[in-house]
Formats: sequence, C-alpha cells, structure tokens
Amino acid sequence: MDKEWFKKRITIEECEIKHSAIIKELGPAPVPFGYMNQKWLEFKSQIQDGDELWEFSSPLATWKHLCGRAGICIVRNGEIIDSLVTIMS
Repeated sequence: MDKEWFKKRITIEECEIKHSAIIKELGPAPVPFGYMNQKWLEFKSQIQDGDELWEFSSPLATWKHLCGRAGICIVRNGEIIDSLVTIMS
C-alpha cells in the first residue's frame, strides 16, 4: 500500500459506526465489522496514543483490473503499521 492511497483520516468510533452490521446469529445489536469483528478487535488492539487511522483505496486502475483494495490502516509516526482490507475487487 502506498500513502497516496489515503483518502480520509477517521476515528475508531467512526470506523465502528460506518462498518457495523446487524447479524441475526450475533444478536439484535449492530456489530462493528460484522463477521470480521474478531479481526477488527485484533487490529484495534494495536492502536497506540498518537496513532492515526486512515481510510484507503487503491487507484482506479486497480479496480478496473480486478485487483482493487480498500480499508483502514494504522499510521504511527508516518509509517503504516497494519491494515484491514474491507473491500476487494
């Protein structure tokens, strides 16, 4: 992933609201990242004070060639620490 893919800085709370799903098997309340909740919790546990969360999306050409990726990444001191892919083509 390249930093040029960054689209918008986002908070943990915004991520959990934006990516929540109601899954009948998991109960009536929305679950952050739905079936990917465990991956989200592991991803979120890496976040430290001062880290930034960014939404990212690969360039348009990657989507046209069915290799596009979008999601959330953790940035610490200007370096990408980890990413969670939420959409793939």
